[in-house]
Amino acid sequence: MKRRAFSLPELILVLLILAIAGMLIIPSAGSNATAKADAAARMLRSDIEFAQVHSIANPKHPVVLVLADDGEGWWLADSDDPATPIDRGDSGEPYRLTLGEGRGAAAAGVAIDVHQLPGRILQFDTLGGLEGLAIDPSYQLRCEDAEVQLNVRAGTGFIHIQH
Repeated sequence: MKRRAFSLPELILVLLILAIAGMLIIPSAGSNATAKADAAARMLRSDIEFAQVHSIANPKHPVVLVLADDGEGWWLADSDDPATPIDRGDSGEPYRLTLGEGRGAAAAGVAIDVHQLPGRILQFDTLGGLEGLAIDPSYQLRCEDAEVQLNVRAGTGFIHIQH
């Protein structure tokens, strides 16, 4: 007996394979600018969290995050000397990130601006909240037509990334 059509399980299997392939391909077709801005926001969040944890663990020597004046990077510094980056424990290199270089290579072309943060210096208190701030600072990370916003809650230090 000759078979003239596909069986239902065969059709379901083919559709399942196509759906999985589509799920893998479609996200990679997204905007490269959005991916760069998101990568920069995630690196910034990681360094802010490091400064927060270090400041809670070492209240006599809090670490601050300083945004570069040109908006192309930041560094972590001792609160007594915010102009000088601290050294990374693993490599001894300065704890500085420049977008488009080294660890920040994935975020080439991203520019950062901050609102509600005097002196462009973010400092945490011994409980993890922001030192001396009552208003939540907001970082805008832009790359071409893409923008990602990173907000830090003044009272808690909670960090939220918004696309």
